[in-house]
Amino acid sequence: MEVSFKNFIKKLSTFLLTTNVLLGLPVVAQAVTFAGHTRGEWGLPNTENPMAIVNLSSEDGGTNNRLTWGTPGIAGINNYVQFNGLDFTISPNHIFKIGEIFYRNGSTLLETNFDGDFPLNLELELNLPLSNTESFEFLFNILNTPNVTGDPNLDGDKLRFSTAGMSSQSFNYEGVEYTLQLIGFSTDNGETILNEFNSPEFSISNASLYGKITFVPPPVSVPEPCAIVGLSIICIYLATRKLK
Repeated sequence: MEVSFKNFIKKLSTFLLTTNVLLGLPVVAQAVTFAGHTRGEWGLPNTENPMAIVNLSSEDGGTNNRLTWGTPGIAGINNYVQFNGLDFTISPNHIFKIGEIFYRNGSTLLETNFDGDFPLNLELELNLPLSNTESFEFLFNILNTPNVTGDPNLDGDKLRFSTAGMSSQSFNYEGVEYTLQLIGFSTDNGETILNEFNSPEFSISNASLYGKITFVPPPVSVPEPCAIVGLSIICIYLATRKLK
């Protein structure tokens, strides 16, 4: 039976791919596009201040996506940080906008604030290449300033990553491992990305949170060259036998 050259190459490629897997040679992952929507839910902070006033609320269609803290002072405004999820379509190894962060720097009684780490439970609600939800937890950090300079920017509070906040976390798709890593904050649509952003006193500031999905190559062992040549010849022979 005659077989076209195109089919011959297709079958030969299948044999060689199988050989690579058996030999432990690296296999390049097929191009994949991830698309869906992000959701973020804050967790309560780990604070040693027994007088800290902290609350969670659901805003703009989110769930526990606003963390509020502090008892309002003279101005009657407390602090909050809010995460709003976004739609995304991204291929691996490219940065993308994970969500929008809103930070209100109010005027609160110092003894009712907290400084320290708190978690963001982040979900990628995927609809491409499959319908699935991948969940992650990243740590953020709040630094409240004592407001002693009179300059709104110098007295601004800082939202930043904790020491372990930028560590990547992995998930699996069709046997291939990927990682999600938070890259930083940007106030200029990704032109400049920093690992913290400042919210001036008595203002509401916002920044985009950026991240990246990365393909993780599997560990491989390098076989002897003669083994590669020998098995490649066998694969070609078997392919031609299949075509007869």
